[in-house]
Amino acid sequence: MDDLAAQLAARLEALEVRLAVMEAENERLRTENRALRDRVGRLEAELSRDSNNSSKPPSGDSAATRKERAERRAEQRQSAKAGKKPKPPGKQPGAPGASLRRRLPDVTLVRAPVACWCCGTDLAGAPVVGTEVRQVIDLPAIEPVVSDHVIEKRRCACGTVTAGEFPPEARAPVCFGPEVRAFAVYLLVRQHVPIVRCAELLQDVLGVTVSAGWLCQVQLEAAGRLGPFIGEVKDRLRAAPVIHADETGTRVGVTRYWVHVASTNLLTLLAVHRKRGAEALLDIDVLPGYAGTIVHDGWTPYETIDGAGTRHAQCGSHLLRHLISVSEHQPFQQWAAQLIQILLEAKGHSEAAAAAGKRKVPAAKARRIRTRYTHTLDVAFTTVPAGCPPPRQHTGDWTAAQRQAWNLATRLRRDADQVLRLLDDTRVPLDNNQAERDLRMVKLHDKISGCFRGLPTAEAYATTRSYLQTAGKNRQNRLAVLRQLFTTGPWIPPEPTPTT
Repeated sequence: MDDLAAQLAARLEALEVRLAVMEAENERLRTENRALRDRVGRLEAELSRDSNNSSKPPSGDSAATRKERAERRAEQRQSAKAGKKPKPPGKQPGAPGASLRRRLPDVTLVRAPVACWCCGTDLAGAPVVGTEVRQVIDLPAIEPVVSDHVIEKRRCACGTVTAGEFPPEARAPVCFGPEVRAFAVYLLVRQHVPIVRCAELLQDVLGVTVSAGWLCQVQLEAAGRLGPFIGEVKDRLRAAPVIHADETGTRVGVTRYWVHVASTNLLTLLAVHRKRGAEALLDIDVLPGYAGTIVHDGWTPYETIDGAGTRHAQCGSHLLRHLISVSEHQPFQQWAAQLIQILLEAKGHSEAAAAAGKRKVPAAKARRIRTRYTHTLDVAFTTVPAGCPPPRQHTGDWTAAQRQAWNLATRLRRDADQVLRLLDDTRVPLDNNQAERDLRMVKLHDKISGCFRGLPTAEAYATTRSYLQTAGKNRQNRLAVLRQLFTTGPWIPPEPTPTT
């Protein structure tokens, strides 16, 4: 009996050890299963993201997504047209025409008939009984104008020899003038023509042979002349009541740099920096100490700008895309859709108040929007587990969708003042499209011309691009302001008109 009891005890102990091992293995498998399930959910969510529900650019959308979106727009147009008389093709009533207008002619060419089309009689002396005019607008053949600037040296009666002075453009025994330099910079910076193709274009169109090295140098020269302009733009931005800020990546050689923008509807400042965060914002020296409203995408480093009077406004377009993404999961559809409607209503009220000349949305309307906003967020937190999600992913019972919903709802509650800033100041828009439009051409340059070969070239591009975009916003001819840059000095934007 003692032996049997000992055997049973040993067997029981072995089974207990085996059970403990199996329980540990089972827990490990459960943990791995949760992690894999969460990872699959995140990957599926990533596959479903496009420019409509995330910050991905439209160029990254798949062909199927673009086709589906186009078909949906076509259906919306068809439903909107249902029961309405179709519009005729061409220009619609009230729309401005786009046809060519007659100008005063530089040359008038008379085309007289030679002989009668019926009997063949010579019409040299026949009377003119009517005319019909058609005007052709064309370009003359473009040829370079080569000018020799000869200075004379004259001897005075006192014996002193005095020489004339060369004009500023005659800087070397043989050099290109301001027209060629301005046109080259215009092609490189405004039209994003790659350097080799720019040299080819100048050769074919102007009959001017230039080297790639000269084209690089002329960009640096243009940027070097823009010191007064950049200083003036920084001063104007610091005094602006609302500034839009954003950043995007670019490559300089094999290194990733960042192009930062600070802009208004009349001013643009682009700057290249090795860093993306607070260090870059300090070095660019526009936002530190700023006493207005900064519109941005909610990225944390912008929150470090907290000078006296500094206010922040978050881009509603980013939030709308996040809400659309969250609404794709059934438990969060209702409150996400309600928040989308609330933000769009806030935008409508703000724009209506601005059109009426008001600086704020009327208090009663603003209070109703804030009350609905707060109540909807209270509902949002009832659709996710209580408390905070675990710091580490793939732990706890939180799914990727629940984490995303909780993070977004927490952000909307924490930054409610920034999200609804447009109710307190109608000069603040819902979106940050101004900054994104100013940065878009940087990405276009990367696609067409490739990366920058060196940091000086990237900085020269940003400086000259700031000049051209600011000139365009002020309805200036961009080629004309480049011509002015290479002759009398940079164009300076006019002082803004005071508003009441």
